[in-house]
Amino acid sequence: MRSSETNERLWQGDMPEIRGPWLGQPGPANMPKEFCPEIFSTARRPNIIAGVAFVPEGDEVFFTMNTPTGESSNLMQTRLHKGVWTRPRAVPFDSEQIDNDICISPDGKRLCWRSWRPLPGNAAPEKRPSLWAVDRCADGWGEPFPVKCGGEIQMAWYPSIAANGSLYFSARATPDEYRIYLARRKGNAYEAREPVICGMQSGGDLCIAPDESFLVVTCFEGPHFKGRGNQHVSFRTTAGDWTPLRNIGPVVNTELTEYCPTISADGTRLFFCRLDWDARRASTYWIDASVIEALRPTA
Repeated sequence: MRSSETNERLWQGDMPEIRGPWLGQPGPANMPKEFCPEIFSTARRPNIIAGVAFVPEGDEVFFTMNTPTGESSNLMQTRLHKGVWTRPRAVPFDSEQIDNDICISPDGKRLCWRSWRPLPGNAAPEKRPSLWAVDRCADGWGEPFPVKCGGEIQMAWYPSIAANGSLYFSARATPDEYRIYLARRKGNAYEAREPVICGMQSGGDLCIAPDESFLVVTCFEGPHFKGRGNQHVSFRTTAGDWTPLRNIGPVVNTELTEYCPTISADGTRLFFCRLDWDARRASTYWIDASVIEALRPTA
């Protein structure tokens, strides 16, 4: 049985009736609140959900579902249908290999993720993951394709798409050095990637604000660091460069691991995951994105 089928079976007979946009959750506050634990918490089922990607209207969401030991990972979705959220199912373009780090463009028309699936012309799963994308079409989704920047397939992870189509992601600059990159969209393709200099030394999970005014990054070291993973922010300046990463602080970060940030299409909702590595317990949280603006430098 494919791991996606196993994941779907977890909700058989155990899917509560959920109504309303944003999975029926009240709007985010200025402190983190657990988001829809009926679906996104290991308190209900053992598999760990990492990252959520809502369409702009809040009536469809995509997410990654990992087995507790991490040996498999699938892309899942649920949507609001006739007033009730459907039982989560694997997306039609999920593969038999590991698929994760999913994001959606602010207009809801392109999904992007990383995958170990075979690249075109190859038969065996890849040893290193690549970025893949798929575009929405009249009757659902088209055929997935590997992301190319400047004509080169990107061995990378954790993509995020801005409102203008620009793609941000993490990749290795060298075997020992991580960097964040930006690739500007040109038609259906992307131009050659450019480094985003914000001081990231270790980490990689990220999300870009729809208007590209700030970037949230998961790091595993740095000033005021605690736990095993913290959320940091870098702001784009009027000159077009980026401020040094700043720890978002205890309003979000704890002694546990905060990772997999995503932001809603209107820029008002920040989602992230919180994981207790030792207990293998995880939940998704959301908070009003004004917590980010409060950290913006005034000069």
